[in-house]
Amino acid sequence: MIDRKSDLRVVRTRNALRGAFEELIAETTLDKITVKALTDRAGINRKTFYLHYETIEAFYDEIMNGIMDEFFAYYEKTPDDPWDMDGHARRFFRYLAAQPPMIERLVCSPSFYDFGERIYATQMNRYRAFADELFWREGITPDQEELVCALIRNMALECYREWVRAGKVVPVEEAAQLLGSMTLHSVEHLMSPRPEAS
Repeated sequence: MIDRKSDLRVVRTRNALRGAFEELIAETTLDKITVKALTDRAGINRKTFYLHYETIEAFYDEIMNGIMDEFFAYYEKTPDDPWDMDGHARRFFRYLAAQPPMIERLVCSPSFYDFGERIYATQMNRYRAFADELFWREGITPDQEELVCALIRNMALECYREWVRAGKVVPVEEAAQLLGSMTLHSVEHLMSPRPEAS
Protein backbone atom coordinates (compact mmCIF):
# COMPACT_ATOMS: atom_id res chain seq x y z
CA MET A 1 0.00 0.00 0.00
CA ILE A 2 1.28 3.51 -0.88
CA ASP A 3 1.92 5.77 2.09
CA ARG A 4 -0.42 8.68 1.33
CA LYS A 5 1.67 11.24 3.24
CA SER A 6 4.77 10.12 1.39
CA ASP A 7 2.90 10.27 -1.91
CA LEU A 8 1.74 13.84 -1.19
CA ARG A 9 5.30 14.84 -0.28
CA VAL A 10 6.53 13.47 -3.62
CA VAL A 11 3.88 15.47 -5.49
CA ARG A 12 4.70 18.64 -3.53
CA THR A 13 8.44 18.26 -4.09
CA ARG A 14 8.06 17.64 -7.81
CA ASN A 15 5.64 20.56 -8.16
CA ALA A 16 8.06 22.82 -6.29
CA LEU A 17 10.88 21.80 -8.63
CA ARG A 18 8.69 22.29 -11.69
CA GLY A 19 7.63 25.75 -10.44
CA ALA A 20 11.24 26.69 -9.76
CA PHE A 21 12.23 25.49 -13.21
CA GLU A 22 9.50 27.58 -14.88
CA GLU A 23 10.70 30.67 -13.03
CA LEU A 24 14.36 30.05 -13.84
CA ILE A 25 13.82 29.32 -17.54
CA ALA A 26 12.05 32.70 -17.83
CA GLU A 27 15.15 34.37 -16.38
CA THR A 28 18.08 32.49 -17.87
CA THR A 29 19.16 29.83 -20.34
CA LEU A 30 18.94 26.09 -19.78
CA ASP A 31 22.71 25.62 -19.53
CA LYS A 32 22.77 27.99 -16.54
CA ILE A 33 20.15 26.01 -14.59
CA THR A 34 21.90 23.73 -12.14
CA VAL A 35 20.57 21.36 -9.51
CA LYS A 36 21.68 23.91 -6.90
CA ALA A 37 19.82 26.75 -8.63
CA LEU A 38 16.70 24.59 -8.90
CA THR A 39 16.76 23.39 -5.31
CA ASP A 40 17.55 26.83 -3.90
CA ARG A 41 14.61 28.31 -5.78
CA ALA A 42 12.31 25.42 -4.81
CA GLY A 43 13.34 25.62 -1.16
CA ILE A 44 14.53 22.02 -0.92
CA ASN A 45 17.98 20.51 -0.48
CA ARG A 46 20.04 18.81 -3.17
CA LYS A 47 19.78 15.46 -1.43
CA THR A 48 15.99 15.61 -1.84
CA PHE A 49 16.39 16.33 -5.55
CA TYR A 50 18.51 13.21 -5.98
CA LEU A 51 15.92 11.11 -4.16
CA HIS A 52 13.56 11.95 -7.04
CA TYR A 53 15.89 12.22 -10.04
CA GLU A 54 19.25 10.61 -10.78
CA THR A 55 20.38 13.58 -12.86
CA ILE A 56 19.12 16.95 -14.01
CA GLU A 57 18.62 15.37 -17.45
CA ALA A 58 16.17 12.90 -15.87
CA PHE A 59 14.24 15.90 -14.53
CA TYR A 60 14.21 17.43 -18.03
CA ASP A 61 13.10 14.10 -19.51
CA GLU A 62 10.10 14.11 -17.17
CA ILE A 63 9.10 17.58 -18.34
CA MET A 64 9.53 16.62 -22.00
CA ASN A 65 7.60 13.37 -21.61
CA GLY A 66 4.78 15.24 -19.89
CA ILE A 67 4.50 17.55 -22.90
CA MET A 68 4.44 14.59 -25.28
CA ASP A 69 1.96 12.63 -23.13
CA GLU A 70 -0.43 15.57 -23.27
CA PHE A 71 -0.09 15.88 -27.04
CA PHE A 72 -0.72 12.19 -27.71
CA ALA A 73 -3.54 11.96 -25.15
CA TYR A 74 -5.53 15.02 -26.22
CA TYR A 75 -4.40 16.36 -29.60
CA GLU A 76 -3.07 13.61 -31.85
CA LYS A 77 -5.98 11.92 -33.61
CA THR A 78 -4.12 9.47 -35.87
CA PRO A 79 -0.98 8.27 -34.02
CA ASP A 80 -1.18 4.84 -35.65
CA ASP A 81 -1.65 6.12 -39.21
CA PRO A 82 1.73 6.56 -40.92
CA TRP A 83 0.02 7.90 -44.05
CA ASP A 84 -1.19 10.98 -42.14
CA MET A 85 2.31 12.46 -41.99
CA ASP A 86 1.11 15.94 -42.92
CA GLY A 87 -1.60 15.74 -40.24
CA HIS A 88 0.96 14.75 -37.62
CA ALA A 89 3.16 17.72 -38.55
CA ARG A 90 0.27 20.20 -38.62
CA ARG A 91 -1.20 19.13 -35.28
CA PHE A 92 2.13 19.18 -33.48
CA PHE A 93 3.01 22.61 -34.88
CA ARG A 94 -0.36 23.98 -33.73
CA TYR A 95 0.09 22.31 -30.35
CA LEU A 96 3.54 23.87 -29.81
CA ALA A 97 2.30 27.25 -31.03
CA ALA A 98 -0.38 27.20 -28.30
CA GLN A 99 2.04 26.35 -25.46
CA PRO A 100 3.12 28.84 -22.79
CA PRO A 101 6.32 30.87 -23.31
CA MET A 102 8.34 28.42 -21.18
CA ILE A 103 7.80 25.58 -23.67
CA GLU A 104 8.54 27.83 -26.64
CA ARG A 105 11.77 28.94 -24.98
CA LEU A 106 12.78 25.33 -24.33
CA VAL A 107 12.07 24.14 -27.87
CA CYS A 108 13.76 27.14 -29.48
CA SER A 109 16.90 27.13 -27.33
CA PRO A 110 19.44 24.49 -28.32
CA SER A 111 21.80 23.64 -25.47
CA PHE A 112 23.48 20.62 -23.92
CA TYR A 113 19.97 19.17 -23.50
CA ASP A 114 18.28 20.12 -26.76
CA PHE A 115 14.56 20.02 -25.87
CA GLY A 116 13.57 20.72 -29.45
CA GLU A 117 15.60 17.86 -30.90
CA ARG A 118 14.48 15.47 -28.17
CA ILE A 119 10.83 16.40 -28.37
CA TYR A 120 10.67 15.84 -32.14
CA ALA A 121 12.67 12.61 -31.88
CA THR A 122 10.27 11.40 -29.18
CA GLN A 123 7.31 12.33 -31.38
CA MET A 124 8.68 10.32 -34.31
CA ASN A 125 9.55 7.35 -32.11
CA ARG A 126 6.03 7.26 -30.71
CA TYR A 127 4.53 7.21 -34.20
CA ARG A 128 6.86 4.39 -35.16
CA ALA A 129 5.87 2.45 -32.03
CA PHE A 130 2.16 2.91 -32.80
CA ALA A 131 2.46 1.92 -36.46
CA ASP A 132 5.14 -0.75 -35.92
CA GLU A 133 6.72 -2.03 -39.15
CA LEU A 134 4.02 -0.48 -41.36
CA PHE A 135 5.60 2.95 -41.11
CA TRP A 136 8.05 2.68 -44.01
CA ARG A 137 7.77 0.72 -47.21
CA GLU A 138 9.41 -2.66 -47.54
CA GLY A 139 13.09 -2.57 -48.42
CA ILE A 140 14.06 0.50 -46.39
CA THR A 141 16.89 -0.51 -44.08
CA PRO A 142 17.03 0.63 -40.45
CA ASP A 143 19.93 2.95 -41.32
CA GLN A 144 17.96 4.53 -44.17
CA GLU A 145 14.96 4.85 -41.87
CA GLU A 146 17.06 6.82 -39.38
CA LEU A 147 18.09 9.23 -42.15
CA VAL A 148 14.48 9.78 -43.20
CA CYS A 149 13.38 10.34 -39.60
CA ALA A 150 16.25 12.81 -39.06
CA LEU A 151 15.15 14.79 -42.11
CA ILE A 152 11.51 14.92 -41.00
CA ARG A 153 12.18 15.93 -37.40
CA ASN A 154 14.87 18.49 -38.30
CA MET A 155 12.66 20.09 -40.93
CA ALA A 156 9.76 20.35 -38.46
CA LEU A 157 11.95 21.64 -35.63
CA GLU A 158 13.72 24.26 -37.73
CA CYS A 159 10.43 25.35 -39.30
CA TYR A 160 8.96 25.97 -35.83
CA ARG A 161 12.13 27.68 -34.56
CA GLU A 162 12.30 29.96 -37.61
CA TRP A 163 8.60 30.82 -37.24
CA VAL A 164 9.29 31.93 -33.66
CA ARG A 165 12.57 33.76 -34.56
CA ALA A 166 10.81 35.67 -37.35
CA GLY A 167 8.17 36.97 -34.97
CA LYS A 168 5.35 34.56 -35.93
CA VAL A 169 4.34 36.76 -38.87
CA VAL A 170 2.92 33.82 -40.81
CA PRO A 171 -0.43 32.91 -39.21
CA VAL A 172 -0.32 29.67 -37.22
CA GLU A 173 -2.67 27.77 -39.51
CA GLU A 174 -0.81 28.82 -42.66
CA ALA A 175 2.54 27.84 -41.14
CA ALA A 176 1.11 24.49 -39.96
CA GLN A 177 -0.34 23.76 -43.41
CA LEU A 178 2.95 24.65 -45.10
CA LEU A 179 4.92 22.41 -42.76
CA GLY A 180 2.48 19.54 -43.27
CA SER A 181 2.74 19.91 -47.03
CA MET A 182 6.56 20.05 -46.96
CA THR A 183 6.71 17.04 -44.62
CA LEU A 184 4.77 14.99 -47.12
CA HIS A 185 6.07 16.40 -50.42
CA SER A 186 9.33 18.24 -49.61
CA VAL A 187 9.49 21.56 -51.51
CA GLU A 188 9.30 20.55 -55.17
CA HIS A 189 5.54 21.22 -55.33
CA LEU A 190 6.17 24.79 -54.09
CA MET A 191 8.73 25.63 -56.77
CA SER A 192 7.98 27.32 -60.06
CA PRO A 193 8.18 24.99 -63.08
CA ARG A 194 11.66 24.09 -64.33
CA PRO A 195 12.63 26.31 -67.29
CA GLU A 196 12.63 24.58 -70.66
CA ALA A 197 16.10 23.77 -71.97
CA SER A 198 16.88 25.85 -75.04
